[in-house]
Amino acid sequence: MQDISIDKENISESDRISNTCSISNELSETFYSAKKKGSTFYVRLSKDGLLLQRDDAECNKDHHLIQMCDIVGGRCVLQNKQTRFKRNVSCGACTPNTKENKCGFEDNEDVYLYIFAYVLKKKLRSSIRRERNVITLRFRTFDSRDDNLREAEKWYKALKCHRENYLKECACESRGNHVLKRLLVFLNPKSGSGKARELFFQEVVPMLNEAELSYDVYVTKHANYAFDFAKQRDLSLWNGVVAVGGDGLFHEILNGLMQRIDWSKTSKILGVIPCGSGNGLARSVAYSYKEPYDSKPLLSSALTIIGGHSTLMDIMKVELENKIIYSFLSVGWGLISDIDIESERLRIFGYKRFTIWTLHRLINLRTYQGKISYLPREEPTLNIDSCSQGVNKPRLLHSVSCSTFSYSKASSKFNSNDNITDSEFEDIISLQTSVNCSSRSRCDSWLSSCSRKSMYYSIPESVYHSIAENSNNEGNNYNECNEITHTEYDFSPSISMHEPLPSTWIVEEGEFVMVHAACKTHLGSDCLFAPQSQLNDGLMYLVIIRSGITRPQLLNFLINMSTGTHVPTENSEFIKAFHVTAFRLEPGQSQGIITVDGERIEFGALHATIFPKAVKIMVPSQNSSTKHF
Repeated sequence: MQDISIDKENISESDRISNTCSISNELSETFYSAKKKGSTFYVRLSKDGLLLQRDDAECNKDHHLIQMCDIVGGRCVLQNKQTRFKRNVSCGACTPNTKENKCGFEDNEDVYLYIFAYVLKKKLRSSIRRERNVITLRFRTFDSRDDNLREAEKWYKALKCHRENYLKECACESRGNHVLKRLLVFLNPKSGSGKARELFFQEVVPMLNEAELSYDVYVTKHANYAFDFAKQRDLSLWNGVVAVGGDGLFHEILNGLMQRIDWSKTSKILGVIPCGSGNGLARSVAYSYKEPYDSKPLLSSALTIIGGHSTLMDIMKVELENKIIYSFLSVGWGLISDIDIESERLRIFGYKRFTIWTLHRLINLRTYQGKISYLPREEPTLNIDSCSQGVNKPRLLHSVSCSTFSYSKASSKFNSNDNITDSEFEDIISLQTSVNCSSRSRCDSWLSSCSRKSMYYSIPESVYHSIAENSNNEGNNYNECNEITHTEYDFSPSISMHEPLPSTWIVEEGEFVMVHAACKTHLGSDCLFAPQSQLNDGLMYLVIIRSGITRPQLLNFLINMSTGTHVPTENSEFIKAFHVTAFRLEPGQSQGIITVDGERIEFGALHATIFPKAVKIMVPSQNSSTKHF
């Protein structure tokens, strides 16, 4: 059994209303279970997270720590006497029974603190996935509701403060984290099978509200809407930009930002919520950080946005005859590009359209005449650096986002919701969407401290540690830890497209089935094209398939791309793979499709160069509990 000491000390009223949180302080209290009489738990909130331990445990079997990196936020709720919340098994949220009155208090004197966490759990066949946990703490120690509210507010403020201190500590250590002030969200309603808007507002928005993250949503109205917005509009109101859609929407945002006159000073952190058909970038980010993705891609990406971690990411500069395009994912010519673009007519089938059209293209296989030149690099440097920048942004006067709490700058006092209805409770607390639900609800006990549906009640004998509450939580500004690092990149390639190539380049001519280069691991959610690639290793992964390959060999290549075993260990006559830093493609005929990030571009010669660590991308936490599995 792990004992938790509870020290008694006098707490002055000034300390009680103060909102300065020291990271070394903690709160502890004894609660009893809602369903098992006489079963008590120690609950401790500290910088490490929320510790739940059975009082009568003789060993560590019945103690559970929810790490601070897995907690996204909390909510303090006052419940009306007449209000009743029905239990929703599929939701997994704890729901109070207003008929109970075990301690002799009136029901309307109870105050509830809901703590939201997304914890990694191991499932059958060693699969790892995240599950939504809502821990409900019911405060009914005092006869007065105001006193119970005061204690619940103290826990909420401590939780919020420890969460902010956790982000600050990570930023000081890695210099790659950010404190999001406000998000600019672009949503493409036609992404994938046309359900991006529904998925975002039903599955992602509740999580953003749980984390109290401010955002503004702009729904794209036409092609290049996000490109024009990112290129021309004043972006000083936001320090993070998120694409809700496929890789095509992120491509628009990236190129709009890179073509700004002040691009080097804009320094926006980019993120993606995968709602498209391919979703290669979101899958690559999750794969690079060993974050569970396949079962709940929206959950994984939303937690990445909320988590507050970022790193630098490589991009490619693609020079065409009359313009320059920036690529974050891939540049291709031939088979894969044909499948990607020509399968657009089957978009109604979602990601399955790629499989259907792959079979079609294998039956009607094409070859293309041309020349590919590349600059190989034998020993890549795979160092992951990070940088961060604290930015003060003016406050936006309007928003479509939902704010669960309000603060007054003059009084710095928490304003609770004195009255809350069933519908309000469901929207903010109990909304459990299909991304968080399985087809079969998991049987779980309310009595276990590790349960998804855990409720604990405070008892009069509880003693609190003192905690300073006078921190300024509004700013969330950690400039003192985040050194502002601006690297001025020279985006003029050492060799332009029309200059002759030096002797260090390798040139191959002939007929090709495909030429494809990528700087990320995945081209799609289940297409592991470059397993060795990193987000910022300064390399491109170039694959060349020559004419003469048999259809069974090519089919085997395409099937094995789902596991990353498609490329042979040694280059063969027909399939070759290289790490390169630049390449030049010169098609020999006016046939075929050339794509950049899955988007079709004008047919013709191109020159691509890698530019390492050019933009910042939101990534999962490296301190997450994935390291325990």
